[in-house]
Amino acid sequence: MKVYFPSYYNNFACIADKCRHSCCVGWEIYLDGQTIARYNALPRGEREEIFAHIDGEEMQIRLTGDERCPFLDGSGLCRLISHYGEGYISEICKEHPRFYHKIGERTEGGIGASCEEAARIILTSDGYRDFTEIERQSLDIPEETELDTFAERVEIYEILADRSIPYRERIVKIKEKYNLPSSLHTASEWQEIFSETELLSESHRALISVGKTADEKYSLYTERFLAYLIYRHVSVADSCDNLRARVGFAILLTEMLENYLAQGEPSESEIIEAARIISEEIEYSEDNTASLILEIESLI
Repeated sequence: MKVYFPSYYNNFACIADKCRHSCCVGWEIYLDGQTIARYNALPRGEREEIFAHIDGEEMQIRLTGDERCPFLDGSGLCRLISHYGEGYISEICKEHPRFYHKIGERTEGGIGASCEEAARIILTSDGYRDFTEIERQSLDIPEETELDTFAERVEIYEILADRSIPYRERIVKIKEKYNLPSSLHTASEWQEIFSETELLSESHRALISVGKTADEKYSLYTERFLAYLIYRHVSVADSCDNLRARVGFAILLTEMLENYLAQGEPSESEIIEAARIISEEIEYSEDNTASLILEIESLI
């Protein structure tokens, strides 16, 4: 089947042991039936060694005390891949950080910014408006929306990519297009709401904040981050009101990055890491995403 990815996808490859934030640490790892069947077909001793680390009832791998996958070796590489090949890891491990959605008959894919290499590519690439067709094996992707979010996204990108006007003016135009108030809450009101979010690490709490506006010199980073969030979250809107709220959600998360950028002179690597943390803590949490979108829907 054909899957449409942003053109920057062609630059992505897992950096494996060079990654500072392994997706094999701290994340729940679920197993699909085909992977379980492959493990069952292994010789008894090898099979038992693998199943010693699997919760059969939950169909997921039991993490170690320090939240690491037990199959992760000292170099940060997967022992299952090293011993058996990629055919012996679950679909979630093969696909991360890829995500997929459908708009009508069109299947689209992307890479999520919670992955540090994906975040680097997203924030340093201009290819968010261009797409590449890639042949993939059949994917089980439910129909997520009947709304023509593709046309809406094209119009948003037309505004967002117009670098003849300052970034903040582009945001104002997007808000006006969707009748979003210039400010849904004060910074202190948002802070109270953010305090209810559940984070993977409380050390990241300071990043989950808004209120300050970044210098225009950082606008390429905020533009690209917002484009990614529009692609990932607005594309799956299921109604006009939900689409408006999701636009507001994407802008809100970008304002978190702006707030960080306004507080110093961060390097490019620090900017990318800040975006990765915001992605990991908010948009990769179904509960945090749902609660913030619901809050925005209640205000518009």
